[in-house]
Amino acid sequence: MNWLMDTIDCIQRAIDFIEDNICDELSIDDIAGRAYMSGYHVQRLFSTVCGVSVGEYIRGRRLALAGSEIENSGARIIDIAFKYGYESSEGFSRAFVRFHGMSPTAARSHCGKLRVFPKISVKSVLGGNQMTRNFIERGYTVKENGPIYYTRNMDRTAKWFEEVLGWHSGIDQRNENGDGVYGCLMPIPPEILNMTLTPFNGLHMFFGEPVKQTVAFIRVDDVDKLYDFVKKSGWTQISDITKQHWGGRECSVTTIDGVRIRFFQID
Repeated sequence: MNWLMDTIDCIQRAIDFIEDNICDELSIDDIAGRAYMSGYHVQRLFSTVCGVSVGEYIRGRRLALAGSEIENSGARIIDIAFKYGYESSEGFSRAFVRFHGMSPTAARSHCGKLRVFPKISVKSVLGGNQMTRNFIERGYTVKENGPIYYTRNMDRTAKWFEEVLGWHSGIDQRNENGDGVYGCLMPIPPEILNMTLTPFNGLHMFFGEPVKQTVAFIRVDDVDKLYDFVKKSGWTQISDITKQHWGGRECSVTTIDGVRIRFFQID
């Protein structure tokens, strides 16, 4: 889970730097440097996590703060425009109207409600996303991928992995009858997988007869949390955690297809 928290911290550092320097000229290189990322990656991650681009966030925050000052202070509108990086009153007015739906003069006269654009807290954003929240609450991280997984009912299997193991699924190919023939079972939400350099570490799912034996031996960082998560889901086909002669601890889970997956932790 550390890599996810590191990613959250990096984007939050970028946001904090923007907030601390909102009235100054901000370059993507300076922002990326505070996030310990390249400009390309900070822009990609910022947009995915926050739902707006870096540029949109800066413009939104400047116009929201400018609106508040116009409404609540006696400062000249042109001075507020200059403060937040606009070189002319005309450019500022056009941007202000697009953002707030009223002119700066109307805002000073309290002729309507200004748009709110608060500072983003990355943890709050991710916490509000059900997929990502489930991933965080699951409590364990998969450290390596498994082999191919065969099933004759891809939708049922995908639902089982989601509900019992807390994984995520994607069915990419279906036949003419709508039955899944290829998909992926991912321990990482696809939205996070797509925005990071984290390699795929799930299972490739194909249509076929399930192999009624152990098909995967997968390392996790906290087998106790995996055990607790599975038990909490109501699934009973999981063994107790046992200490192994080679020093690790493991438990095995029998899936809805009768396939056994062994999960281990190296202590």
